[in-house]
Amino acid sequence: MLRNIGIVLVLVCVGVACHGGVGPDSALVGGSCRDDFDCEERCVEGKDYPGGTCTVECRDDRDCPGDSWCVDKSGGVCLMGCDYDEDCRGGYDCRDVDREGAGGKIPVCFGD
Repeated sequence: MLRNIGIVLVLVCVGVACHGGVGPDSALVGGSCRDDFDCEERCVEGKDYPGGTCTVECRDDRDCPGDSWCVDKSGGVCLMGCDYDEDCRGGYDCRDVDREGAGGKIPVCFGD
């Protein structure tokens, strides 16, 4: 009985984390959008964000959820981190972009 309850709790937590986390289908950071109503915070659009991207405004990486980074684009936004182009959704490549609030560049999913 306790084992079944533990399994249910894990499944519920995974479902919550997937919806509010970071990824190509996330309404927090990384998912596609047409306007702010499609996202938990903000939708950015334009040539750098094909199909729009849900994001969070930031001043540095501490403002971003895990697996995303604060970049010097659109006034400072969190974008999904990546290692390879395949980590990003269609229309995006894994590119080094200037960081916001820190020096250097960081690989994030950015319009190709």
